[in-house]
Amino acid sequence: MNSLGEFIETVERERKTLEVHTNDDAILEALRRQFETRNVDVRHQSLGSLDEPGFVIIRDVTGEFRGALGLDGFQAMLSPRIHPPWELAETADDRTNLFSFLEKTLFTSYRPRQMLATSREIEDRAWRVGTGRLYTGFERATALAAQREVYDRFGSYGSLTVAVFLGDDWTEPVPEGVTVVSETGSELGNYWFVVFDGGDNELEACALLAKERRPDEFYGFWTYDPELVERLVTYLETTYDVS
Repeated sequence: MNSLGEFIETVERERKTLEVHTNDDAILEALRRQFETRNVDVRHQSLGSLDEPGFVIIRDVTGEFRGALGLDGFQAMLSPRIHPPWELAETADDRTNLFSFLEKTLFTSYRPRQMLATSREIEDRAWRVGTGRLYTGFERATALAAQREVYDRFGSYGSLTVAVFLGDDWTEPVPEGVTVVSETGSELGNYWFVVFDGGDNELEACALLAKERRPDEFYGFWTYDPELVERLVTYLETTYDVS
């Protein structure tokens, strides 16, 4: 890969299908509206005489089954709560299975709140594992300043290697234990990303990558594929000085 944008272009070619099994037309239309801004085909299947809320099935570009989830859980994923990672780690609310349903599914219009919620899920993994590499792209110094408390704690926590990337200058003191990579005018000013390599367990690897196409509107994906995560880590380490 020669740019962060090429990672998004690769995922863009992996369109998925969402089968909605429900007898409730309102739920079907709501999901269709929600997925208008995703690289997803929404198809309807009736439940027949079954008296239940319904469920959804995810299929990949070849039609292969990727998973199923009740509609209640699916709605929770689409409107996730936002918590700092140390609070998530202290609860039994493990949303990993929810987020994995749409991993490597392109979203075409995410707002900052949705981006932050997904970032928190990845940061939560890094917090729980306590080792490995956590690389985060904030685009602008003002965005890092807003998350300074979170990354102050990450920098001094466990054996994590933490680096943050900016497309402009960082003039404040550097958080302890955190490497700040700043390249004014580079692609870093256009991309929000959070990449965690999983530490000693590649099953914990995960990443979010999105481009800000318009102010506060993002286009990209998240993934739990360790090979794709490793390619992102390698790209960042070979393109930028994270030492």
